[in-house]
Amino acid sequence: MSREATTGAIENIDLKDSPPVSKAESILAAAKRSFLAAGFGAVSMDTIAREAGVSKATVYAHFDGKEELFGAVIERECERYFARFSVSELDPCDVRASLMVLGRRFLELLLSPDALALHRIILAEVTRFPVLGEVFWRAGPERERAQIEAFLKRAIASGTLTPADTRLAAEQFVALIRGDVQLRHLLRLDADADRRGIGAAVDDAVATFLRAFERRNGTSAI
Repeated sequence: MSREATTGAIENIDLKDSPPVSKAESILAAAKRSFLAAGFGAVSMDTIAREAGVSKATVYAHFDGKEELFGAVIERECERYFARFSVSELDPCDVRASLMVLGRRFLELLLSPDALALHRIILAEVTRFPVLGEVFWRAGPERERAQIEAFLKRAIASGTLTPADTRLAAEQFVALIRGDVQLRHLLRLDADADRRGIGAAVDDAVATFLRAFERRNGTSAI
């Protein structure tokens, strides 16, 4: 069989075997493109329906409104960066390695172009649309904080960490990871983050966190 024929056969198999994209996924993708192109206020459900190639009734059959769609877009961005591993699978006994994974995934998410663009939309439009603040918080920062806190509780149970307030410790971990790197990128003061820069920032943040909360020789590091 010729190379061209083989390639065609492979392409036909791929097309045939690929699962169809659901209407909900098509709507989410269309909403993301629309929000990133025009912001939140300028986008209507009609716009999203046209972009997705479905009726407005179909959009409402899957999502109650534009705010819910915006939250779903943010949730999906978070899932993209945390889907490659499960927090429950991280080893609480190897706390440094696990925190490095958590921190790296979190900072990669924060500095991704789409996440930065969505964050800028929030900052620009939350005054006109106050509900966006709560939608964003629940779908993004609060969701990821809960995942980090869940790991910290497991680490405490295993005897490797000692924070008394796991929610506060999770917030402090997030603050250490974010540093001022995210703000510099939001303000377009930095070029695209390279992997070495992300790794160094996460390593320093994890080291600082462990100096405060890692259990050593049966006692807290504090």
